[in-house]
Amino acid sequence: MHAEFVHITDYRNIESIHLEPAPVGVTAITGANGQGKSSIIEAISYALSGRSFRNARKESMVRKGCEQAVVRIGLAVGDRQVLVELAMRKGSSDNLLLNHNVAARSEVARLAPLTIFTPGDIEIIAGPPAERRDFVDSALTVMGPRAAEAVEKYDALLRHRTSILRQIAATNSSSLAEMLEVFDEQLADAGERLARMRLSLLGRIEPVLSHLYAGISGKSDKVSLSYSSTWGQDLRGAMTRSRGEDLRRGSTSVGPHRDDVAFSLNGLDARYEASQGEQRTLAFALKMGLHEMVRDRVGEDPIVLLDDVFSELDRSRSDKVLATANVAQVIVTTSIGDRLDERVGLKLEVSGGALL
Repeated sequence: MHAEFVHITDYRNIESIHLEPAPVGVTAITGANGQGKSSIIEAISYALSGRSFRNARKESMVRKGCEQAVVRIGLAVGDRQVLVELAMRKGSSDNLLLNHNVAARSEVARLAPLTIFTPGDIEIIAGPPAERRDFVDSALTVMGPRAAEAVEKYDALLRHRTSILRQIAATNSSSLAEMLEVFDEQLADAGERLARMRLSLLGRIEPVLSHLYAGISGKSDKVSLSYSSTWGQDLRGAMTRSRGEDLRRGSTSVGPHRDDVAFSLNGLDARYEASQGEQRTLAFALKMGLHEMVRDRVGEDPIVLLDDVFSELDRSRSDKVLATANVAQVIVTTSIGDRLDERVGLKLEVSGGALL
């Protein structure tokens, strides 16, 4: 799987750019800071996954003075030629087409999965629990429709329960209290199913993660994962016990949305005991571990996007990161391109939102 071409119009500071990345190996997009390097891979990411790794609002992604931005990506997926077209309009919904037909975000994301790594991904290891939950649930959504449905169903039921809790607090309605009993059963079933899927995913990724971390770090550190639950083995019972507090707060205090994942190096919690270099290496190994699992599922390597990660790594780790990812199409942005020359198949320079 690879992008044959990417055409971007009126996206951030980019008026119009057309690039044809190397189908396999590393394409480096170089240039000074603020010239549009990251905007290129953000546009690719948003078009194929529906997410900005900068967590940006859509209005900020459309070039100033323009009503819409357009991203067109020609993909080779197996023996198929696929065209993804995205029009992002200020103040209205995106228009996403797949081979000229209206498509759902989930359809495109499963067809063309991405492996994205940015400096901010250190937060998966070092940040709050929500970062780790988001990573695990995002990973589940690309592993197949059943897992994606489990994530979406739990989220929808949780939002609905929150609404009922707040209505009960405001009205003291007995009929709503009876409805809450029904939703608690449904939410407990969905939550326990989601937790089982998370545990299964973590169990599969742990040995891959250990192997990749050792290859990049050059150390034989033992990497382990553990799942920390807020509710033990019985979510329904935990929800019953916490109902009074939930009604007072207007939110659900126990469940998978409150759980956490712990990453350990040699038995020590990596969130507190690992260095920044170790945390960054662990985060990259985690992303590439998921990359390998997705490749095994779909039969092809996802496209790899690396945004300005090499300024945070020494030469040895930079080389090992590129060597690890080099089996796929890899598009990297960097302001230190000369350091990567030996690993790069194609180098492009961006200045003022245009390719030189």
